[in-house]
Amino acid sequence: MNLRLSILLVSVLVIGTLGWYFINATQPPNRPPDQPWMYRIDDSVIVHIAVTNDGKRVDYDRKPEDSIWYIQEEPEVPVYDDKWGGTPLLLSGPRVNRVLPSTADDQTDYGLEPPATIVSVTQRGGQTFKFHLGANTPDGVNQYARLVGTPTLFTVPSVWGDVINGLVSEPPYPRLYDLEDKPLVYVEVANDGEAVSYGRRYRDAAFRWFILEGEEETLVPAGQWEGLSAFLAYPRAYDVLSQNLEDPAAYGLEPPVTSAKIGREGGGTIEFYMGDMTPDGNNRYSRVVGDDRLYAIPNEWAEQLAALATGPL
Repeated sequence: MNLRLSILLVSVLVIGTLGWYFINATQPPNRPPDQPWMYRIDDSVIVHIAVTNDGKRVDYDRKPEDSIWYIQEEPEVPVYDDKWGGTPLLLSGPRVNRVLPSTADDQTDYGLEPPATIVSVTQRGGQTFKFHLGANTPDGVNQYARLVGTPTLFTVPSVWGDVINGLVSEPPYPRLYDLEDKPLVYVEVANDGEAVSYGRRYRDAAFRWFILEGEEETLVPAGQWEGLSAFLAYPRAYDVLSQNLEDPAAYGLEPPVTSAKIGREGGGTIEFYMGDMTPDGNNRYSRVVGDDRLYAIPNEWAEQLAALATGPL
């Protein structure tokens, strides 16, 4: 072995030893062992999720030919990706923070008979993992759980359970956009050649909304704007008609019948268009600038938006 190679090997050994020492020296003493899993599967093979809570059940399916998840309703609708996010990953392996030392004979003591929440996770090939969530632990930080078919009781973080229950109480329905809990500061709506802008201003020790006309500002009554703010914050879509819109003009979207820009606090503008009615007359075609999907938006929502231009507050 030549001298250069010997020096290299010694250097690697020294660096590795120092790294091991640093990692172990900076860890807290008596750290707990790795937390166990309730079960463990690859999130990419999950094809069905069903959650039952408070007497209501919602099912989610992934089509075998693509990666899109759908809420099973009549008709089925694709989930809103920004809200669905890592849900399959979340359910691919629930990490438990405590395994109860003994199995309880009376499941009612833990809110597991009957269970507060029932969850089924099915992977490709048909194997299903089913677990129950029960009552919160006395400190409220965790929640009792059990995997169906096994006698062991676990506790899982209650915030994790809240997210799972949200799949029933607040399904991730498709929507045009998400304000990400950022307040609106600007709204501009144009419809059939008429356009009106609205802005939020700090006046008289409070934020108030005004109609903006050049240098003129006309105060919007607070009671009138309050409902509109909530309306603009949740633009629920009836359906996603296409994942890849190729001819906007065919749907009245180029040029659009109605267009809107909304500005969020801290920056960031969302621009979207409304076009023709769908053949059933119940919805309007819509798209968001920078998004290739074609949406169907309920007429009621579209008309209320257009009214901001045609009949200013």
